[in-house]
Amino acid sequence: MKVSQIVTRTSKTAPAEEVAKNAQLLIRAGYVYKNMAGVYSYTPLGFRVLENIKQIVREEMDAIGGQELIMSSLQRKETWEQTGRWDEKVVDIWFKSHLQDGTEVGFGWSHEEPIIEMLKQYISSYKDLPAYVYQFQTKLRNEVRAKSGILRGREFVMKDMYSCCVDQMQHDAFYQASMDAYMRVFERVGLGEDTFITYASGGAFTKFSHEFQTICDAGEDYIFVVPSTKQAFNAEIAPVKSAPVEQPNEVKPLEFLEDTETTGVDALVERLGIKLSSSTKTMLFSSDKGLIAAAVRSDYKLNEEKLKAVVDADWLQLASADEVRAATGAELGFAGLYNLPDSIKCYVDESCEGLVNFETGANETGKHAYNVNWERDVQKPDQFYDIKLAKTGDLYPETGEAYEVHKTAEVGNIFNFGTKKSQEMDFAFTNEAGERQFVYLGSYGIGVTRLMGVLAEKMADEHGLVWPVNVAPYMVYLVQIGNENEVVKSTENLCEILQSWGVSVLYDDTDKRPGEKFADADLLGIPHRVVVSTKTIEAGNYEYKARTSSDVEMVSMDRLKNILTQ
Repeated sequence: MKVSQIVTRTSKTAPAEEVAKNAQLLIRAGYVYKNMAGVYSYTPLGFRVLENIKQIVREEMDAIGGQELIMSSLQRKETWEQTGRWDEKVVDIWFKSHLQDGTEVGFGWSHEEPIIEMLKQYISSYKDLPAYVYQFQTKLRNEVRAKSGILRGREFVMKDMYSCCVDQMQHDAFYQASMDAYMRVFERVGLGEDTFITYASGGAFTKFSHEFQTICDAGEDYIFVVPSTKQAFNAEIAPVKSAPVEQPNEVKPLEFLEDTETTGVDALVERLGIKLSSSTKTMLFSSDKGLIAAAVRSDYKLNEEKLKAVVDADWLQLASADEVRAATGAELGFAGLYNLPDSIKCYVDESCEGLVNFETGANETGKHAYNVNWERDVQKPDQFYDIKLAKTGDLYPETGEAYEVHKTAEVGNIFNFGTKKSQEMDFAFTNEAGERQFVYLGSYGIGVTRLMGVLAEKMADEHGLVWPVNVAPYMVYLVQIGNENEVVKSTENLCEILQSWGVSVLYDDTDKRPGEKFADADLLGIPHRVVVSTKTIEAGNYEYKARTSSDVEMVSMDRLKNILTQ
């Protein structure tokens, strides 16, 4: 391909509102075009990168028995009502609309339910199993945050695979095969060393899952790694024992602060002159299990995913002011462990267990209790829970080690549904004994466009993108310097030779100055640069530079072939 024939052009600037490095570089290099926040189009150059990533994923999915298909983006409301996921309390990222006849429809944010609905028509016997299908599809999600370029979009390309098995053993074998295949994908695209298999929450999909998290400064997640085993956890699910906090030796008399003006934990501890770790936060939630309370030490954030798992709730949300008032008699901001009505089930984090002389809300408007102590002032719970969000300095409970903490971007995930979703959608088969049995299900996703974004973030330098060989749009950036007939013929001849070796070539035939062409080569991130000029023709060699090196060398045809084809 000649540069003069490419639709796009490089630019020295990106849109002023674009803050993510991946988007800035991809836009400047002409790989993507920004339509709106979180929505990007992929140009011919960007499309080639995506196709290279997809081909690697496709080869690994085919190798474990996957069959490729494509599902629709428009989805029926009734399909999702079977599992309760049309409800926005359960899934809050739907894009929904309706047809002209008033029929409600959704735009595909995931495909578990539609895939099951389809496969029910074809799977009825154990002889039809196992079955593994996958697709590359554009997903639409109503994300609140869309400021990370193609790392978090409202529209993105995803590979999603679905497994149907006869029993747990067959499912577990495929689940492990999928994990291994995913790690091969990340190795092949150049992210293997920095990617961890991470225990995670299942979110709207299931209670637990595995994520594939890649160390990336632009990521939105944090993973907690056990140093001795390299076992990794997402911050939302990392089992945590709080590091010890020094407590006073003297037990003080219970006192109260009556002040309606001082609100918020920071203001409260400043007013009382106490440490943040001597305060507690209590929040009330409505859920499918009823109204509950949860308390953590104030230097922690409450982890709603952990709380939901502890409560065994399908959903929960912060209670409204009216609900809090009805339950405690107090306005928002004054709920606490002191004088909490017995009718409210309370879950207290283990970080609160050893507290002495601590502060808590008194469940009376304008009133806080401090110098509170267990048993004397508040009944000590029979059980404490881990319902906090992990933070730096926390300990792994099993070994007492402090976690290693890394900022990461999620590049893949897998979910084990068991038979729960099959039962909800009545997806069953007849086993060898003639009995009706529910299918074991799994779901496996890789963010194709997100992978592209992570590569752009991690492997760029001050000059531009640096694509790994396996995903680069072209292998060689061939630079023609000068318009003399001899130079043009020599460059075109070399282009044909390179292509005969199976090497893809982006041929810069423009009339830009040499420095501009070299800058474009660096910005585009093509792995190899080869220059043809009067000087190289006279020397009988070619000027060669690897994108990852600052060294320029003169090489023979044989040496060039060895570099590019080894």
